[in-house]
Amino acid sequence: MTSQVTTKSGDDGTTRTLGGETLSKSHPILEANGSLDSLRTRLARLRLMVVERNPAGAEAHAEFLWWLLHVCFVVGSEISDPLWKCHASHPGKVGPEHLVKLEKEQARLEASTSLPHAFVVSAANIASAEADASATMAREFERRLVALHEALPEFACSDLLIFANRLSDYLYILARRLDDGRFQLVDYTAARP
Repeated sequence: MTSQVTTKSGDDGTTRTLGGETLSKSHPILEANGSLDSLRTRLARLRLMVVERNPAGAEAHAEFLWWLLHVCFVVGSEISDPLWKCHASHPGKVGPEHLVKLEKEQARLEASTSLPHAFVVSAANIASAEADASATMAREFERRLVALHEALPEFACSDLLIFANRLSDYLYILARRLDDGRFQLVDYTAARP
């Protein structure tokens, strides 16, 4: 029986990129794509939690997260073929218009969210905790993207780097919005032995 998923071509620890190269699965391109996959799955889970929890603004949050999930696939194609060797396979590129949309949504959330003036030790509910976990994955993805750019300086990714940096900020704000004002702040006295 032929599998639609298993090709066995990666059994030797290599994989083929969108750009047509066969690379080690530890190559910075694959590390960045793996980190992006982790981020995408966290965003998908966050979206489902928001929809199921149905907080105020859930529809707008879910719609924006849906957009981000699709952007992840555009980002994935950029990373998998950073030198654009296979132009026909690229669905597009993250550009200034993506950043404007992301920053506009962050500003919308910030305008209606009173942020605490202390470190948050823990999210107040499962959805805000998932948003915090997503922000952490966004920062991890950003580090993998920087490592890829350092390994391949000709990778023109300045817009993508800015977008990745802002994404974790947006997710932090979303987490605080989902906290519904019930912030769990750091109490340094609780850390005493």
